[in-house]
Amino acid sequence: MKPVEQLKSVLAERGYDVISEDGYKMLEKAKILTSVDQARVLAQLVKDIAETNYNAGYLKGSTEQAFEDGKKLGEILNKQNK
Repeated sequence: MKPVEQLKSVLAERGYDVISEDGYKMLEKAKILTSVDQARVLAQLVKDIAETNYNAGYLKGSTEQAFEDGKKLGEILNKQNK
């Protein structure tokens, strides 16, 4: 199996297939991956980046939700104090 095919397979199996077909073609054309070990390393990096982006987005969403909840609570308390 070619290293690029190995990368694609590993990412698909792990649920991190976030590289487009054009991306895979670019990797193959540029001969970025020359061994299965390199494919495994790149797969791990893609997984790490995808998880970091997901976690950052989740935290941002949680922060925004906490702000909105605090804002609503402030409005309710403000109405009760009038």
